[in-house]
Amino acid sequence: MPKARLKLPQELENLLASDWERVLDEATLGTEDTTIARLYILEQMPQIDIAVELNMDRSTVSRRVDRIITRACRVAERLGI
Repeated sequence: MPKARLKLPQELENLLASDWERVLDEATLGTEDTTIARLYILEQMPQIDIAVELNMDRSTVSRRVDRIITRACRVAERLGI
């Protein structure tokens, strides 16, 4: 399976998997958004594959990823990661 080409903000580029787990736990994203974040960021699954797996449009996944990344930036900054 191909890997996603992640475009993360500079402040999130060097986070370890354990840091991402902490950020996602603290972000209180909801079940679907947390699943999207884990698949896209941690497993580097392409958005189209996530959309198929979760039975939604790729554009919906894309919008949610943008929102997730914005929230993750705020949480990581607050946590000092």
